[in-house]
This record gives sequence, structure tokens and C-alpha cells, in this order.
Amino acid sequence: MPHSSLSWAVVGGGYLITNKIYWLKVSNSDLSPEILPEEYYRNRLVEKGEKEEVLGFMTSASLLNHSVVEKNLGDMHVRTIATVGLGNAVRVGDLPKQIEKIGTINLLVQTSEMFTFPASIEAISIASEARTLAVLESEIQIQNENSLATGTGTDCIGVISPIGASGIDYVGKHTIFGHLIGAASYEAVAQGILKWKRQKITYLENFKAQ
Repeated sequence: MPHSSLSWAVVGGGYLITNKIYWLKVSNSDLSPEILPEEYYRNRLVEKGEKEEVLGFMTSASLLNHSVVEKNLGDMHVRTIATVGLGNAVRVGDLPKQIEKIGTINLLVQTSEMFTFPASIEAISIASEARTLAVLESEIQIQNENSLATGTGTDCIGVISPIGASGIDYVGKHTIFGHLIGAASYEAVAQGILKWKRQKITYLENFKAQ
């Protein structure tokens, strides 16, 4: 089913009509400074034989550690999917700096009802707030600084909703959809952070054992 999509994803960013969403896993060696991420991504899609316009997220996190959360109330449904890496965690408002490590929080929000363009913007705002809350509560310390991270330097959020005859215009935090989006986004990112922490601990333990 075609969905409207609003995001700043590497591929398909902005406002888009699509029925396909991709997650592409990359490493440091894949994206050297001279490589354009969108061009690299689209080349991978061509290799796959993909000819349609898609929404494409890019991550260095393990896709096996993705988190899926579904929230329902009455006939309103929200599903969120998140992949979490915090290797380049930053605090909002800090001066930009070169970070060698990679890591991104990618969050997709899917709703059961059509959202208008303004409602989609509001949904992204709520999902962003939920993402930030989950990161703050996880108390991720920024490397070499005495401050807590609020996200990463490359986070991406997308909201998709089915195409219909009429759309919902308002999804603020006083609405059911606002509640569902916030709760599902928070839980998906929080779960992803826990998985990232466990994977990091496992890696360190294996490294010490060698």
C-alpha cells in the first residue's frame, strides 16, 4: 500500500510517496570522506535491481538488533522500528567536531491513519522528543566531556502513513496518536540503547579474552 513519507533520510528524504523502506548497514570503510552517502546508497539499490523510489535509512548498527514496538488504542495503531548506535553521541548545541566513530539512531514511525503534511511534521517532533528522552535517561557520557548525550550527530527519523481520502490534521501530545507515537518511539529507542550497550559489553569481554 502506498504511504506518504516525511523524513530527512539519506535516500527519499523530504516528502515522498512510497511503499518500500530500506535499511542499509555500512562500516567506516564503506564511507570515506570523498564518498557521497546518497550516491553510495543508490548504487547499492541499483545493484539490487530496485527501480522504485524508496525511503532509505543508513546505519552502522547491527540490523539484527533492531527494535519493533507496536501501540494500539481503539482503532488507532502505531508501529515504530529503531536501530541504535551511539558511537558518535553528541549533546545538542555543542560545537561540531570530527568524530572518528560512527553510530546513528534511525527511527521509523508508521501509523494506521493518513496524516496531513502538518500532522506529519508534528509526529516527527514528538518522535524526536521521545528519542531524546530515551537517550538522556540512558545517561550516555560524551567522550572526554562531563556532559550527557541527547542523540548522535547523524540521527534520522521518518514518519509514514497510508494514503487515504482525508487525513488527520493534528497529532499533538494531547491526542491519542500523539500519545501512541511518543510511547512507541520512546520504547523502541530505549530498547535499542539497551541492545547497543549489551553488544558493546560483549565486544569488550571478548576483546579482553583474546
